[in-house]
Amino acid sequence: MTSELDSIMKNTTFGGTALLEGATSKFAAAAGVKFQVGSSDAETLTVNIAASLDATTGVAKNIDDIQGLTTGGFASVGEAQAHLAEIDKLIAGVGTARSSLGASMNRLEHTMTNVTNMKENTQAAASTLMDADFAAETSNMTKQQLLMNSGISVLSTANSTTQMIGSLLR
Repeated sequence: MTSELDSIMKNTTFGGTALLEGATSKFAAAAGVKFQVGSSDAETLTVNIAASLDATTGVAKNIDDIQGLTTGGFASVGEAQAHLAEIDKLIAGVGTARSSLGASMNRLEHTMTNVTNMKENTQAAASTLMDADFAAETSNMTKQQLLMNSGISVLSTANSTTQMIGSLLR
């Protein structure tokens, strides 16, 4: 069983990063997986399950003793109960690690939902600002066109007046 657990720890990776076994010790990589959960690098979530997993390794070594027993069984009831207590510790350690991971996953999910809502709200606000600017610029363009048409009309009238005076003087 220990060899199988060791194999799982050595081969559990994500994106090429060993998740359960580090260069310095078992579960070193699990001692502080850091996630950036906001727009700045100060907004982080650190997931640390190393302590829970470390508690299971000593128990797993004792399980090898159970596997090594012959088919004759345990020497006494007390020995069987001691081995069952070790298995209970292993199960409790795995349960603690699972609950810690579950809580972290829940927090990451809520953070993701919050970031998605913030993105949608920001896009809606930008759209509102763009719509408001479009309306203001449309009315400004209409104003400028009216002023230009008025200016052309005044110049046209002034030119025609000059031409009339010129024709009267001839």
